[in-house]
Amino acid sequence: MVRIAIDCMGGDHGLSVTIPACLQFLAAKEDAHLVLVGKESEIIAALARKKALEHPRITIRNATEVVTMDEQPAQALRNKKDSSIRVCANLVKEGLAAAFVSAGNTGALMAISRFVLKTMDSIDRPAIASELPNQKGKGTLMLDLGANVDCGPEHLFQFAVMGSAFMRATEGVEKPSVGLLNIGEEAIKGNEVVKKAAELLRASELNFHGNVEGNDIFKGTTDVVVCDGFVGNVALKTSEGLAQMLAEIIKTEFKKGLWPKIAALFAAPVLLRFKNA
Repeated sequence: MVRIAIDCMGGDHGLSVTIPACLQFLAAKEDAHLVLVGKESEIIAALARKKALEHPRITIRNATEVVTMDEQPAQALRNKKDSSIRVCANLVKEGLAAAFVSAGNTGALMAISRFVLKTMDSIDRPAIASELPNQKGKGTLMLDLGANVDCGPEHLFQFAVMGSAFMRATEGVEKPSVGLLNIGEEAIKGNEVVKKAAELLRASELNFHGNVEGNDIFKGTTDVVVCDGFVGNVALKTSEGLAQMLAEIIKTEFKKGLWPKIAALFAAPVLLRFKNA
């Protein structure tokens, strides 16, 4: 049984989203036990409304404080030692949970996690990573997506190490290919930080493909794409904005008259697959 701690108070919507999501997850994963962390009375009330108060694979852990979405990470770290994020991190540190999940304040999440859980040897900074969809039907793991705005060559190298380890562990890719996000594929392109990072990667045992450009993320040219958090976050938000715009354009066009609406019925399965990609 895998125990996972959940920050139930985090995010823009808190319990109204986290509790249904937890119950859906437990229904899909019979080998998981969730520790719901947050204001105990509110969690109990939310579970009661869903008739799940006696769920055998749910434990409640009280946390008296909540980190708001606009709170400064340093303040949350210093002043809220009983926040739901901090309690979750402590559960992992104490071995009472294998991992924890939060949709809360990202800056506070990273700061508290780094302070409580530390980093592994040879890793200076944690990174935010996500798998972005690609044309090969799999996912391109991209990091960092916003945790580290300013990075040195050694940090980009460490992101590549972490990304490769993640792909081996979660996707079973024996030797993941790594691309360094740049303004061109040629070795002479990019700033000094990127050039020096490329040198470190070439000299390593990692499967370094070389420089990749933004369109390579969605082509699936490499399994892992590495960049600093400033570039990564801009790329991520740009991609999200483009996807939302395309969805709205398609939706608007299908509402223009009877025939487009009929066409939408036939196109629905394709559009649904596109949405879920």
